[in-house]
Amino acid sequence: MIKLGTSIYNAIKRSRPILKDGSSCINPGQKLSLSNPYLLEVLPENELKSFSWIEGKKLSTVSRILDRADSAKVLKRYNALCAKYKVTGFNDAELQGLYKKAFAGGKVPKDPNLDAFVFLNNLDTKIASKFDAHGITKISVPDQLKQLNKILTRGIDKDKKFYTAPLAVECPAGAGAGLGTAGGHATRDGSFILVSGKSKMLAEDGIETVIVNDAYYKIIDDLKQKFPQVKFIRADKAADYFNKM
Repeated sequence: MIKLGTSIYNAIKRSRPILKDGSSCINPGQKLSLSNPYLLEVLPENELKSFSWIEGKKLSTVSRILDRADSAKVLKRYNALCAKYKVTGFNDAELQGLYKKAFAGGKVPKDPNLDAFVFLNNLDTKIASKFDAHGITKISVPDQLKQLNKILTRGIDKDKKFYTAPLAVECPAGAGAGLGTAGGHATRDGSFILVSGKSKMLAEDGIETVIVNDAYYKIIDDLKQKFPQVKFIRADKAADYFNKM
């Protein structure tokens, strides 16, 4: 008896273009859509609503789960975790409130985000080189908060190029030109630096820590409350935090 996960995989395979040798190929990151008629052919018609969770999910992951004998239990745990850790970011009105709290009179200071330049030089490079990082920069300071809110709410978009570099490096300055960073490390002139777990990668494993630069020190407690799954560290405290690891 063909299992449901395998049936879904074969259905999507039929929907792919036929190659010259008569075969069809599936992209490794192939995602599912309930609007695909080939997919609808193999799903139980009276249970379509219960399969809404597969929308946008990777075909390989869904197939693997649904082929398991205990798939019902796996999905129950999955739905419970989604409900528990569902992330809701700041809305527009809340963001405006954060700007007022961060900046006196709502006006961004002329020289924000200087602390990371100074204090991150005290990072132990042997430790910091094991952390993947991405500095949010090249947009206005207010837009940097919007971008952080978007990433922490929706996650890193794996369909777009996401540039990262070590939090610090053990090589001479300039060696990281190929990474798009002047000193080989993640950029430090923005309001936030996203950091992975130790020996992990941001795009694959997610964000564990956010270094908050001096522009937004006043709203760190608000960030912690809204995104409790992430650690928020002041830039002037970041070197001590990572060096203790």
